[in-house]
Amino acid sequence: MKRKYLFSWSFKKKFLFLVYKTNVFFKLLKLMVNLYICYLIIVIFIFGCIVFVSSRKHLLCTLLRLEFIVLMLFILLFIYLNFINYERYFSMFFLTFCVCEGVLGLSILVSIIRTHGNDYFQSFSILQC
Repeated sequence: MKRKYLFSWSFKKKFLFLVYKTNVFFKLLKLMVNLYICYLIIVIFIFGCIVFVSSRKHLLCTLLRLEFIVLMLFILLFIYLNFINYERYFSMFFLTFCVCEGVLGLSILVSIIRTHGNDYFQSFSILQC
């Protein structure tokens, strides 16, 4: 007794090809979105560097710009590690060092405000220790 199939073999073949084609399409779309996000973060990082270099009036603003640059580097590193399917614990080491850098910057800011009374770069003297 012959079994009756609901769909013919050619229909299954076309369906499987369509599924494979859409799967490839979604993989390419995911790759394009990841590259777009990486390019966007790189552009934001470059603009952050330009702003960091261009104006230095207050130490606090400079520290905030520096933290913004570090945050963009962290996001870029995290996306890159996800993209190559690498261990993600390295991003925790990077984040730990970023926190230490932020704490060190704030402690320097507090000590400068205690000694000088403000955080203007113009009031700092290189000759003072």
